[in-house]
Amino acid sequence: MNPKRYILTGTPGCGKTAILRALELAGYPVVEEAATDIIALRNAHGIFEPHTNPVFIDDITNLQVHRQMRIADVAGIQFYDRSPLCTYALSVWLAFPSQQLSPTNSNA
Repeated sequence: MNPKRYILTGTPGCGKTAILRALELAGYPVVEEAATDIIALRNAHGIFEPHTNPVFIDDITNLQVHRQMRIADVAGIQFYDRSPLCTYALSVWLAFPSQQLSPTNSNA
């Protein structure tokens, strides 16, 4: 069983989530983007700039990996809203290194 995985990526507001919803309604397994949920959770706890905390990247990565593992054994086509590569780019931009996203880490 080798699922085919497709990653939707792009700027905020370009329609990734709308496309993902349509694919999900069509019966495809999907993996939600994690950063938005981490931001919402931190905001709910009174942290209004969670991206300023270095653990932000690892929190995103942990949630994304958890979500990806839930459908790892599902055969067929899978769709992902963003990817660890997007999170790595964010970590570089924020200058917050992540052990999990290190280019030498084969688990990322």
